[in-house]
Amino acid sequence: MPLSRVTSTGIQDGTIATADLADNAVNSAKIGADVIVADDVANNAITTAQIANDAVTADKIADSVALGAGYYIANDGSVVGNSSTGRNNLFRVNSNATTGNVTIAANNNASVTGPLTIGNGTTVTITSTGRLAII
Repeated sequence: MPLSRVTSTGIQDGTIATADLADNAVNSAKIGADVIVADDVANNAITTAQIANDAVTADKIADSVALGAGYYIANDGSVVGNSSTGRNNLFRVNSNATTGNVTIAANNNASVTGPLTIGNGTTVTITSTGRLAII
């Protein structure tokens, strides 16, 4: 049975078990700032649905993650990617060999600058209505 009242002047460490707490008794308002650290969070316990929009800033993203790659016009006419400086990135560079299996899905177009070598043990699959242009 969960406790409803504590009548002690002190509680020893480890004397209150999870079963002693009422459901939903502990919420974010009752947890101090900077008390929970990464080691306290189980792998994959936080999903994108739990992160507020615009809560992650560039400072929180690893340097190895590239942001704003290129300037693209989507199929609906909207601009995606880096609309401020993406046009200044004149050269799109790609490697000259595949290292894994690649599939160009139906009704999709893809391009690569060649020559292109299909790596040993890998395949490039182009579906019946897909298209790959090697420039």
